[in-house]
Amino acid sequence: MVEFRKRKVLVKPGTIPVGRFAPAAARPNRRRASATVSERHILFLEDLCRQSEREVCLGAAEHAAECPGWVFNPCPISFASTTAPVLPDMQTVSGVLTTERAVRLITRWHGELNAPVVYCLADKPHSESGSVGIDERAVGEMAAEHLWSRGYRHFAFIGSSDMGWSNGRGEGFARWLGEHGKKPQIHLFSTDRLPVFWSEDLARRHQRLQGLITCLPTPCGVFTANDVIACFVLQAARHERYRVPGDLGVIGVDNDPFPNAAAGLAISSIELPFREVGRRAARLLEQCWQQQPRPEVVRLPPVRVVVRASTDAFMTRDALVRKAQRFVEAHRHGRITVGDITRAVGSNRTTLGKRFQRELRVRLHDYLLRRRMAYALDRLNEGNANVDKVADECGFSSASYFSRVFTRMTGRRPGSVRRWRRE
Repeated sequence: MVEFRKRKVLVKPGTIPVGRFAPAAARPNRRRASATVSERHILFLEDLCRQSEREVCLGAAEHAAECPGWVFNPCPISFASTTAPVLPDMQTVSGVLTTERAVRLITRWHGELNAPVVYCLADKPHSESGSVGIDERAVGEMAAEHLWSRGYRHFAFIGSSDMGWSNGRGEGFARWLGEHGKKPQIHLFSTDRLPVFWSEDLARRHQRLQGLITCLPTPCGVFTANDVIACFVLQAARHERYRVPGDLGVIGVDNDPFPNAAAGLAISSIELPFREVGRRAARLLEQCWQQQPRPEVVRLPPVRVVVRASTDAFMTRDALVRKAQRFVEAHRHGRITVGDITRAVGSNRTTLGKRFQRELRVRLHDYLLRRRMAYALDRLNEGNANVDKVADECGFSSASYFSRVFTRMTGRRPGSVRRWRRE
């Protein structure tokens, strides 16, 4: 047997051992040195007074927190101030995330930005830097489909003529209804006539909206460009003693909690992926540094319709169809079939199917499937139920079959929806 003995190392007094005989504190940490990443300072320029910009900023900050060496710096600027906004030392900034209106303000006071810029919530493509926005026409189409399924056959859109996102939502709303043989009333106001956000001129705003509402046919499905305008509309409707959702059904955009409290009635709203906009913008900025090819503009679809009191009633003219809709809404989270619906309303499959086709222009089976998918989307957005459980709740025999149907109808995989919400 060969015996191995430790070799003694003699170190002269006053010297420091090196190499593998050095103490741990004196050895060079190769792993630590290789993990060192040069800092990249990211600037987020916006007012941050609105929910949409705050959520985009949070999404960008979440992505920056996952990237070693990123230093995220929100820089709130005031559009109402008459003095130049104060910026940090731009020589140390590696990239800027901002909006189009913020860039216009900054360039007016400070000239062109030298760092790479990615636009958030952009209304138009920016081929020189990249941009991430919302598919605004898809937002309008989602609102039209929701009001149509609730039984409204008169429609109106109220928005701002000055905002690109408002115009896009109105165009999508009118296009979807036009394909179904309906032409909505379009009411666009300039910002000084009808502010899309909070304003001090309350009397003028209420007077204009009260006059507009009294000219609408009833019952009417009203789509507003955002939740704040929806709040104004509901206040005017209350003043004119209109029933909501009886005379008017109102749906807004942004899923903003503040207008719901101010309106005195919970507003149905379309939820938008603002945080995902911030994340995608941060990724585009990373591609700018790596000089990778990127799309000129990324358009993200709306997430879902959050149904609340302002549209929670069915206004379908056919009483039998309306009764069936109520039954589906109350039981869409369970294993219901077309046979269950027909037995509940006292009809047969052929008669009820023809009435659904006449009133809603959709087959009864397809209507049931859409409402089950809407419930599944709500459950996945909650983030606390896995795909298998949601598939079982919606009455599907397997999670794989449910995933195929969900992807075909929504354009998104159920697993990705759940992961995105949990993140």
